[in-house]
Amino acid sequence: MAKMENLIEKRFKSVEEKYREELDLVSEALGKPCIILHVQLPEGCEEYKELFEKLPEDEVFMAELQEFVRQALKKRAGKLLQERNQG
Repeated sequence: MAKMENLIEKRFKSVEEKYREELDLVSEALGKPCIILHVQLPEGCEEYKELFEKLPEDEVFMAELQEFVRQALKKRAGKLLQERNQG
């Protein structure tokens, strides 16, 4: 069983690397930066696995995530600006 899991994991990593390369090329061509994050199901949320796996297709969740990223970027940019002005 462990051999099978290792084989699947290696295959997945290979496909994932190719996908990232292609995505980078497309993003570069479109001119809009993109990052890919892998988020594991948080500990203690095992009963929500099915819901968790559907989040990437959930438009409301993706909009909320985009707003979170926007706020986090502004907050970090503000901190960097403060640090530069003080130093």
